[in-house]
Amino acid sequence: MKRMNGNCNIVRAGLLCGGIGAYCIFLTSMISCTKPLTENEEIGKELYDIHCSECHDENQLGLKKVPPKLHDVFSYSMLPDGTTPATGEAVRQVIIHGKRTMPAFNGRLTGEQVEDLVAYLHKK
Repeated sequence: MKRMNGNCNIVRAGLLCGGIGAYCIFLTSMISCTKPLTENEEIGKELYDIHCSECHDENQLGLKKVPPKLHDVFSYSMLPDGTTPATGEAVRQVIIHGKRTMPAFNGRLTGEQVEDLVAYLHKK
């Protein structure tokens, strides 16, 4: 059974069985709470879905070199290239100027949109 409680997902499952010589109980409960996205993060999510997910999540373009996943990109000390620190400024620079096979988004995204995208990536 799964139900929503505010911003928390509560998942409970149970098994109760009995019989001659056997009786078992299995209960689990898992609670997962996440903060809702801010308005800027929500805009960043929309931008990510439009401009980034096609390559970074789904590789719908069939690229030979699959771009790195960006989930938890800021939880690591380095970006996936292994040479760049995982900072907001470094990610901004990659978005604006591109890197290796990733195209530059300078001129395609405004500065505010880049900030919204980086804010969302901090949550992703």
